[in-house]
Amino acid sequence: MKRRELVAGVASLGVLAGAGGILSRGLPTFEASDDGGSDDDSSSAPAEIRTIDAPGSAAGTITVPTDGVSVVTFFVTGCGQCQAQVSGVGRARSTLVDRYGDAVTALWLTYQTPETMPEDELREWWAELGGNWLVGYDPTPSIAATYGAVGYPVTIVIDEDGEKRWHENGVQAADRIVRAVESVLEEETGGSDESDGSDGIDEADGSDGTNEADGSDENAGTNETVGAV
Repeated sequence: MKRRELVAGVASLGVLAGAGGILSRGLPTFEASDDGGSDDDSSSAPAEIRTIDAPGSAAGTITVPTDGVSVVTFFVTGCGQCQAQVSGVGRARSTLVDRYGDAVTALWLTYQTPETMPEDELREWWAELGGNWLVGYDPTPSIAATYGAVGYPVTIVIDEDGEKRWHENGVQAADRIVRAVESVLEEETGGSDESDGSDGIDEADGSDGTNEADGSDENAGTNETVGAV
C-alpha cells in the first residue's frame, strides 16, 4: 500500500471514531467565561462575614447579601483616604437609615487579618474615627476578590440578590453613595425619589484617588498613617 493511501485510511478512521463519540455522548458544551459579564462576575453565593464588638457593631456574623441593600467598603487601617471615607459613609448611612430603615446595611471590611490587626486595635481605630456601624474582616474566600475590589478604599453596593450594582474606588462623597443606593431601592420597589437631587447632605470636597493594594498612596502628601497594615 502506498504511504499516501495509508495516511488517508488512518485519517478516515479518526473521523469515524470522532463521529461515534458525538453519537454516544452528544456535542461538547462550552461554558461562557464570566470575565466580562456584568451579571456573572458581579454576584456571588451568600458569604458569612465575621464582625467585631465595636461602636455600632456587634460581635458575630452577618450574611452578604442581606435581605436589603448593602453598602460595603474595603479598607486598611493605615490608609489616610480610608480614614477620610469614614465620615462620608457615616453621613450617607444616616440619611439612608432615616429614609429606609433597616433596608440598608453599611459594612466595613478590612483586608487585614486578626493576626496583623488584632480585634482590640481595630476597635480602638474604629472608635477614634467615629465609626458607628458594622465592621469586621474580609473573610476567606475574599469577598473583595469575589466582587473585583482592588485597592483601598473601595465602596460597592450589593443588592439583595448578591449582584454588585455600584463600585467606586477612592473617597466618595456621601450624596453619591446615597444616590447609588436609592437607585437600587427604587428599581426594586418601582418607586421614584422626589427629592431635588441635593439629598440633604452637607458635603466637603473629597478626593477620588485610590490607594492600590501594594500600599502606595496617590495623595501621599495628605494621608497620614494611623494604624499598621
